Amino acid sequence: MKLRNAASATLLVALGVGSAATRAADAPPQHHVRGTISAITGNAVTIATTGGPVVVTISAKTAYAGVVPGAASEITPGTFIGAANVPGDGYARALAVVVFPKSQAGTDQGDYLWDLPAGGRHKSTMTNGTVAAPKAPSMSDSIVSVANSMPKMITLTYKGGTKVIAIAGGTPIVRIVPASRANLIPGVHVVAFPPNSAAPFIIVGKQGVVPPM
Repeated sequence: MKLRNAASATLLVALGVGSAATRAADAPPQHHVRGTISAITGNAVTIATTGGPVVVTISAKTAYAGVVPGAASEITPGTFIGAANVPGDGYARALAVVVFPKSQAGTDQGDYLWDLPAGGRHKSTMTNGTVAAPKAPSMSDSIVSVANSMPKMITLTYKGGTKVIAIAGGTPIVRIVPASRANLIPGVHVVAFPPNSAAPFIIVGKQGVVPPM
């Protein structure tokens, strides 16, 4: 599906907020508002978070992107993905994986601090890059399924570096799709990117998905 239109631009910007090219790897992570929409009044969106309700303002400039269920079979060599991760033993452990459409390859590529609370005592990192081609022996079966309990190893390449990431069974995997303000309805799970006077970007869960990033 070709997305080289207004929706494509929205998706590209929505997941590329604060370009990694201009963000230091050790810069403080951006703060995101994660939760479920409980009410919408005009341009005020109330999001029920684990810390209580948060009101986020939207505007005509707010961009949107949706996420739907993805599959490990989509994570093949040459695919551009974003992986929220924490340090592991000689590799990073994936907390969530976001699969970008081909038209959005290269979006915000890099490796930088993130604020996903699932990282626990570890600081989470977001790594956006391209899945490297497997080296011998073949790792084809290590990237097509996370159905069992063994972690699957992939190498992400991005401008300035590479990172080995383990994707364990049960790791949330989602795929980016278009979305709009019309998708903001009570009960929907969202992630609002750092607001100024109004939130610049909102990720919307579709098909009941909770955005894992």
